[in-house]
This record gives sequence, structure tokens and C-alpha cells, in this order.
Amino acid sequence: MKLEFLGGCTEIGREAFLVESRDTRVMVEYGVKLHPKLEIPLLPPKKLHGLFVSHAHLDHSGMAPLLYKTQTPKLYTTPATLDLMNLLLEDYIKVARLTRGFSEYNMYDIKKMNKSSSTQEYNKPFKIGNMDAKLFNASHIPGSASIFLSGDKKILYTGDINMNSSYLVDYKRIKYPKIDCLITESTYSEKDHPDRKEEEKKFIKKVKEYSHGLVLVPTFAVGRAQELLLMLYKNNITENIYLDGMAQKASDIILYHKNSIKDAKALEGILKKIKFVRTRSQRDKILKNGGIVITTSGMLNGGPIVYYLSKARDKKDTCLLLTGFQVDGTPGSKVLKTGVFESDEDKFKVNIEIKKFDFSGHAGKSELLELIKKTKPKKVVCVHGDNTRKFAREIKENLKIDAVAPKIGENVEI
Repeated sequence: MKLEFLGGCTEIGREAFLVESRDTRVMVEYGVKLHPKLEIPLLPPKKLHGLFVSHAHLDHSGMAPLLYKTQTPKLYTTPATLDLMNLLLEDYIKVARLTRGFSEYNMYDIKKMNKSSSTQEYNKPFKIGNMDAKLFNASHIPGSASIFLSGDKKILYTGDINMNSSYLVDYKRIKYPKIDCLITESTYSEKDHPDRKEEEKKFIKKVKEYSHGLVLVPTFAVGRAQELLLMLYKNNITENIYLDGMAQKASDIILYHKNSIKDAKALEGILKKIKFVRTRSQRDKILKNGGIVITTSGMLNGGPIVYYLSKARDKKDTCLLLTGFQVDGTPGSKVLKTGVFESDEDKFKVNIEIKKFDFSGHAGKSELLELIKKTKPKKVVCVHGDNTRKFAREIKENLKIDAVAPKIGENVEI
């Protein structure tokens, strides 16, 4: 079995891994890197029989339609992921045309992709050419999957994986098949997360502290926004909550796929209580009267949060609560380090309280190591991380398992 790495190696973004076995070729992920600059994966050198997408986030799915300009591989993913992918891919086209004047693909390419799709449920085996495949729940966001492929050898790709239950998605221990190779994400390969319950207490305390003012919560539209809504709901905070940006449509899609989430009734309950924001006049009213605003984008690189922040940067009784990973070079990273918002279009000092909370949907270092011990692979391939080489060395030294951290364009034989 041959693995060729076309993206997502010593970086977080543009995941793309080509798997070839028994004359069957499949692409696992085909994403895009958005920050600090836009980068896309290498193009596959041969015709594909299939494309697997683990979940909807653009670093894993963002360039999938580009493949359908020249070929029509069967797309394998979960039903929730396919619907959420369409939401994010259509938004990518819109933003690309507004900011750059063009997009790498168009709506026709997305339609071709959808026509070629074959949605799959968890734990049900299926065939693709001369390979056997199965999807396992990765508990990262609704619909997220780890991907098992069996050809000449057996591999398991974690995708973005979480090994703790959250308000939005449940986690249950999985008995994986025997494997020869584990391809693991390495986002948090250098540290563990703080205790989630303690982090939640701090977040809720801060929200209550500013209950008579304005609480700005920039977040990722798919997964994190819904988790935060449920967190507020479970802590009996249901008044003066506003949802702005693409998280509105994402919430509807997630609720439609009830089986992909832990407590559909609770999500439906909070969505009935909150107010949806669609106009600038509504935003101006919120800025004047206060409230809790959950809005895109999570790294402050666009979306309604930029408007809120520009107007409320000197406003008393206002706070900015960051709840997601901030890639270096993004406005979110800059404002966290310097207190200055800086983008290509604007720059200003933010004179309000800024706090960062860790509600990650990724496994921490200890959990990743535990997964490796549990699956007992002969080889580990470290991807999707800024320090994959260091993680591979630690696996070799501490677990005595062969581990590699490939570069883009490299091949690995299993």
C-alpha cells in the first residue's frame, strides 16, 4: 500500500493524502489552508476512484470541488458532513470572489461533486474498488469520521478526533480493527487541554460578569457555535442571546441531522429562545442595548464580528471572549497578543477585556498517545500539526513504534 502526501503534512490546513492499493486510488481529504495565506494541495497525479472527507471544516474539505473539474471520483462521507460541506463550500466561493475576484471552483463543480456522493453511516463496511472501508465516529463535530481502509495493508486515519464528550457530540469508546498504519492528526501533540469543566466555569463566570453589558463571542460556525449555545443553555443562561453569521444555517443543518448530535432536544430548545441577527440595524441595536453575541468568524478574519468589534472597541462593560484556536498571523491571534485588531483592511486598538478559553474538539497529547497504544500500529504517520516531526520522534523514543512525519510530495510505503 502506497501513501502519497499532497498537503497537510507539517502544517494545519490543506489536508490531502493519496492512498493506492490493489490498483485502487482514493484521496483522503482535499482541503485548503486559509491562514496566514491561502494555499491549496498538490493535484493528484493519477485518476481517482474515490474521495473520502472526514468532516466539513475547510482545511479538510475546502478544495474537494476542484477535483471535479477534471474527474468524478465517488465521494464518501457522512450525511451530516455532506450538507455542512455544501454550506461552507458555497460560502468559500462567495468570499473568494469578494476578496480576490475569483474562486478555484464554481457551483457547477459542487453540483458534480454532490452527484458523485455516496453518504455512509458509521460502523457499516462498504467497498471501493479493491479496497474495503468503514467510517467511525470521530466525535470532533457532528458527522465527523475516522476512516478505515483495507487493501494490501490496513490503515486508520483519525481525521480530527476527540476522545471526550461535549454538550454537542457524544464520545463512546471504539473497538478499531487491527491496523498496520495509523495516520494521526497532531494538532495538540505538544500539550494537553485544561480541565473542560473548570474552563466552562471560568467562561460562564465571565459571561455573567458582563450580563448587563455586551459579550462578544467570535466562533467557528460549524460545531463550536452550537456547543457554546448548549453550554449557555445548560447553565440556565437563555436571555438576550444573539446568533449572527453563518452559524445560523449551520445550526439548522445540524439540528436536521439529529442522530449526529448528543441532545437534539436541548439544541432545539436554545435555538427557540435566541434571536437571529440578519441586518446592520439589528447589530446597532445590540451594540446599544447589550447582550451575548455568538458570531463568526472565530479568528476575527471576517464576518459580523469585525463590525461589532470596530464599534465596541472602546465601549464600557464589554468583553471579547475567544473560544477557538487562533492561527498565528490571524487578526484573532494578533488581538490576543497585542490588543490590536489588524487585518488587510483595518487596524485599531481594542480597549476592552479580552479572554481566551480552550473548548477544543481535538484530542490532547496524552489522548493521542493513548490512541496509538490502543490501536497498536506497526507504523504511525503524523500529519495535521505544526510540530509533526517532534511528535514522530517522541513516538519512536517512548512507544518504540516506527513513526514518520512526511513532507508534501513525499511517499510512504506501508
